[in-house]
Amino acid sequence: MTEKFQNYFIENLIAFMSVFSMAYVMTWVGTFENSGEIVLKHYLYLPLGAKILMYLLFGYRVFPGVIAACFVGGVVLMNSWNGHFFIGMLSACAGAIAPIVAMCIMKQTRVSNFSNLGQVDFRHVLFLIAFTSVISALLKFFAYTQDLTLNINAVTFITHYITGDVLGGLVVIYLTLHVIVPILKGFFPQKSI
Repeated sequence: MTEKFQNYFIENLIAFMSVFSMAYVMTWVGTFENSGEIVLKHYLYLPLGAKILMYLLFGYRVFPGVIAACFVGGVVLMNSWNGHFFIGMLSACAGAIAPIVAMCIMKQTRVSNFSNLGQVDFRHVLFLIAFTSVISALLKFFAYTQDLTLNINAVTFITHYITGDVLGGLVVIYLTLHVIVPILKGFFPQKSI
């Protein structure tokens, strides 16, 4: 195995574990959906924050790890989206590409360029979280409306997803910056983290 492929594999493995572990933490709170009706129990959706963080740290090359975590999480943790496998897969794809779409739009409109994390303003990361949440909610809404058996109230669905995504993204980014990074600095004081 070449060193480049090893790094690619390790980065995707880290992305997979991060997104999957955040989805696993979500199972402690309740269910994602239930018998054809969307359950609104998650006002703290942590996986979106993990996806944004992975794209910020490693770039778009961790997309395979992120999408794999979304699919495996949906099948293993959410019982194949309770019989809505195709819709769940579309929703997982929407959640995995929403941060990429938001980052590309922000780069093209010159709001922020996330290629150098050392020069990124934290306010741009906050905007990225909110913007990604809106894109993700809209994409997931269109994915779920493809199944006519689901009973979806558009306003409730979209506001719930935006709220959960923003709060979850903020929690993951905050914990990473204020808890995990200081711990890593304690273990590796000679490295610049």
